Amino acid sequence: MIVTFYSYKGGVGRSMALANIADQLARSGMRVLMVDFDLEAPGLEHFFPIEHERVRGREGLLDLLLAFKYAMSVAASSADEGEEDAYRDLERYICSVYPRRSDGGRLDLLAAGLRQTDEQITRYGSELRRFDWQDFYYVWSGELFFEWLRRTCADQYDVVLVDSRTGVTELGGVCAYQLADAVVALCAPNLQNMEGTAWMVRHFLSPQVKAVRGDRPLQVLVVPSRVDQQDPGLLADFTERFARTFGQFTPPALDEAGLTFWELQVPYVPAYAFDEQVITDPGRTDDRRALVRAYDNLRNAIALLAPDRNPMAALRPTPGAVGREPVETRYDPTTRFATPDVSVSHSHTGRGAADQIRELLTLRGKLKVAEPVAGQRWNMGIRPAKVNLVLVSPPGELSLLQLSELDALAAVEAPVLPVLLPGITRVPEELRDYTCLDFSDGLDADRLLETVQAGLRQSKAKSTLTENADPAPYPGLMPFSESDAPVFFGRDELAAEVLNTLARHGTCAVIGESGSGKTSLVNAGVLPALRAGVLPGSELWPIVRVREDGRATELEAGLRSLADLPENSRKVVVVLDQFEELLTREPVGRSHPLDLLRTLMRAPDSAFLLLTVLRTDFLAQAHEHAASFMKHRVRVTPMSPEELRQAVEMPARYMGLQLEPGLTDRLLADVGGEPGALPLLQSALHNMWTRRSEGYLTHDGYLDMGGVQGSLAIAAEEWFYSLSEDDANRARELLLHLVNIGSDGEPLRRAVPTETINTMGATGLCEQLLQRRLLVTGYLTKSGQPQVQLAHQALVDSWPRLHAWILEAGSALRLRQRLSEAAADWMWSGHTPEGLLSERSQAAVESSITGRLMLGELEKDFVAASRADARRRRLAGRLTYIALFAVGLAVGTFGYYMPQGSLMTVLLGAGTAAAATLGGGWATRLSRRERRSLTL
Repeated sequence: MIVTFYSYKGGVGRSMALANIADQLARSGMRVLMVDFDLEAPGLEHFFPIEHERVRGREGLLDLLLAFKYAMSVAASSADEGEEDAYRDLERYICSVYPRRSDGGRLDLLAAGLRQTDEQITRYGSELRRFDWQDFYYVWSGELFFEWLRRTCADQYDVVLVDSRTGVTELGGVCAYQLADAVVALCAPNLQNMEGTAWMVRHFLSPQVKAVRGDRPLQVLVVPSRVDQQDPGLLADFTERFARTFGQFTPPALDEAGLTFWELQVPYVPAYAFDEQVITDPGRTDDRRALVRAYDNLRNAIALLAPDRNPMAALRPTPGAVGREPVETRYDPTTRFATPDVSVSHSHTGRGAADQIRELLTLRGKLKVAEPVAGQRWNMGIRPAKVNLVLVSPPGELSLLQLSELDALAAVEAPVLPVLLPGITRVPEELRDYTCLDFSDGLDADRLLETVQAGLRQSKAKSTLTENADPAPYPGLMPFSESDAPVFFGRDELAAEVLNTLARHGTCAVIGESGSGKTSLVNAGVLPALRAGVLPGSELWPIVRVREDGRATELEAGLRSLADLPENSRKVVVVLDQFEELLTREPVGRSHPLDLLRTLMRAPDSAFLLLTVLRTDFLAQAHEHAASFMKHRVRVTPMSPEELRQAVEMPARYMGLQLEPGLTDRLLADVGGEPGALPLLQSALHNMWTRRSEGYLTHDGYLDMGGVQGSLAIAAEEWFYSLSEDDANRARELLLHLVNIGSDGEPLRRAVPTETINTMGATGLCEQLLQRRLLVTGYLTKSGQPQVQLAHQALVDSWPRLHAWILEAGSALRLRQRLSEAAADWMWSGHTPEGLLSERSQAAVESSITGRLMLGELEKDFVAASRADARRRRLAGRLTYIALFAVGLAVGTFGYYMPQGSLMTVLLGAGTAAAATLGGGWATRLSRRERRSLTL
């Protein structure tokens, strides 16, 4: 879409309006190109905090036009084959204002032309005066050029904004007739502006222009600009005249949205009349308030005119959203990274010292030092650092590159710290106005580091004054609340599914594993939509939350009060978050709060809409006790990669922040596809937000907190510190029960059935960990039993406290692991005695595990059965020896007098008597004396 910003005369704020709309669109993810077609008075670059010399030192629109004429002349003469295509390299004439961001947004400028030096300015003026637009059209196929430009821009950009006005360079109506899809005409309050603008608009919409455009539609927005608000009488008179003159030209799209041209007015703000800038510049937060609403409304109006297929259509205002203030930018959009701490400028003779200083600042000072980029200089787009060291090395003069860098630093008033290296006896002329660090007698590492850090403290003090009070756009490990709705992204489709289910059936159960984001979905996605009236009349419906931590009597009283509402009352939304808590509550007397809910839901034409939030590991209990609540379910599934990217980047943008390039990909790769990925992601983002720098979430901040692993370890340590001494001891036992030792000796997460947790008496601690998203739930694949496990392997790897416990209990953990495997084998074999432990293994369990690690119910039963088996075997052995001793004694006494056959009968009888004493299975037990050994 190409939009021409036009005015009958200058001085109406046209260029400033274009610059601010371009800024908003680029920060909304659009690919935007500005074209400075006001060739007689160029200078769009001045509205942005970029190096203006870099823009003026580059070829621009006039040079492109001349290149096209030259190409046509070459083509006509059939000389210099290939030169006729030189003008097609559009990138050669375009400057980057906002580099490409992770969301695809960028802002480029096709400036007026090359006009950096006096010679270039003279040539520019001369070429402009000689340029004949009529000749360009009729002799040099100018119409083909602009058609090529229009199509090329449409391929590379979402939006092109052209700055133009009546004058010599627009005699042919190029910007309006041929290029534009829409015209934004700015009109000041004086009579001459109004009459001239009215004539201009009528001409744009005339049949003649329509024919020239080949019936391509042209839409016009007339914007009252520089409107002084001081005199109510004059303002009322201008309002009436403006509506009478221009109301007839209102596009249908604005009529349908209920917008008029007058609502697009740009007020007169003297501060910006003297110093025109992009108002979202982070340095202008105090004096920007009067204009933000105007430009936001203008952006919305342009979006209403955009074709449905154009990305700008996504920015169309929703009902009630017109006029809201745009996001206040906290970062410098002309950059892609936060400013480095230190830069080092040096000549070729100082390269060794520069490397030594970089190593000192990086390793010892833990500072971010700007890396040198081959072939680039500061004045070619590299941003200065917070502290900029200029090294003076023998023979004592600055190199040409250093002089160029020093000029660039001075132009942006960047702090410069000259450093005199050993062997330097005097300060170069260019540095005499600066305070120098004199290391001519030898480099003092401590003093250098101390001086740099002092400079950084001053820089930080200035930059953090306005950041401390900002609310966090990421909730960390806690769920999103209703107040977090503006920063809740990535779940639009799922929220719509819940709303549709609720509207069709009057009830919806939102189910998902712990940490899947089901509570956040309801709190920040579904409920705000209901309050906003997404369902017919829902903005009037009361929303009643049944708290999971309330006593049953209080819940019952609250629900019974709803039953007293008049039959024809409005609908009431009842939210049962963490429904598993209500399921497990003991009934009071003969009734249970669920009984009242069932009664309400069975009533004909029930006025109650029931929204239930349930963990999947309680689904069986829910079907047993509240099956009617589970009929219509929406399962919270894992977010897609694109949804995760929205959840990472959009909250930052809403707050006017930005992530450094590549940080989103790095974060998502580190989080992985774990069941607890969402809370882990939010925890990492929250910790990165606390370490933000200049409006950026940075790679350095991510590394400083230890990455995803460090973020989770911080949360776990905070939880542990909140425990009592007794709970802390139980927490150690519980956490060690959730860890196994792998075959390579490395600790791994272990899934444990919730039934085992209950028998261990650790249910309360387990619930705390689930609430803090440090545990997640799931199901055992074989038995279908619900289970819990640590939310991420990072807890095992990177939480120092847990890691120390694992090292301390390493041999005991391995032994318990073997014990668990043996117990499982014994259970699946039908409790055969051969699967029980040997007495030696029992002793190992007693000495290494008992009292140090928790055992599950199966392990306890297994150990108890092994002990009982050992006692029976010892008893069997004793009785056998007694029986044999008795037989031997009898034989010794009477054997001499007895026949050999009778002696054998006596021996068999003794064995039979022992068997009768020990039970029928004694022979089997004695025939295989060895039991299972827990070898390590």
